[in-house]
Amino acid sequence: MKGVEAVRYSCIAFYALLWFGGVQAYIFAGGPPEGLEWTAPLFLAFAAVLLVGFAPRTERMVLLLAGLAGFGAEILGVHTGFPFGHYEYTAVLFPKFFGVPFVLAAAWLLLFAYVRQMVRSPWGAALWMTAIDLVIDPLAANSLGFWRWEAGGIYYDVPWTNFAGWFLVSLVIFACARRPAAPDPQARRLGLSIILFFTVIALATGLPLAGAIGVGLVLVHVAWRRLLREREASSVFDPFPGNRRLRRHG
Repeated sequence: MKGVEAVRYSCIAFYALLWFGGVQAYIFAGGPPEGLEWTAPLFLAFAAVLLVGFAPRTERMVLLLAGLAGFGAEILGVHTGFPFGHYEYTAVLFPKFFGVPFVLAAAWLLLFAYVRQMVRSPWGAALWMTAIDLVIDPLAANSLGFWRWEAGGIYYDVPWTNFAGWFLVSLVIFACARRPAAPDPQARRLGLSIILFFTVIALATGLPLAGAIGVGLVLVHVAWRRLLREREASSVFDPFPGNRRLRRHG
């Protein structure tokens, strides 16, 4: 058991190194230095491996299927324009499959795992996913250069169809995964770290609205987790256990 924990903490340390290195590179150098372009896809891929590798066994298949569903939606979107709109991926994220970088499956998996820990309602989860994309897409489609939109939009040159598509795809995925998630603190931390990654870069590179939304999501995360912990504590120490059902449905 100690060996497993040692591997886990080593992986977390390596992920933290990639996180801080990525933030520094995108803020001060506009991206990874020449010869280190592979660190961009590695960041997302390693986070997904870390998540799935140490996730509860009951969650692993659900996470992998969600990642594949999101990846399939990306392939459909690149080749048909539905449901996100017309766009294409650049060479920054690699390798690709049918025009879509493999790490996009990791991105969908990571965000699904995170939101699944926070919200049970498919509608609420889809809204949370869309709010996260309000932070990610302005950077990914512009200064980070992960993809390019064929037609612009009023929100940092991103079309409204992108966010409608994110909501639709997320709603379908979460509606299909109705079984309550097994508690996974690491999924919450990794998801929050992704939001923080894009929020810090947005604020530092002159995208105040995207950065403000990111800050809002972080504050909601903290407040929501605190509320859930208080509810769990009151349930554990409830001197009148027979009243729990009444309170939950009252």
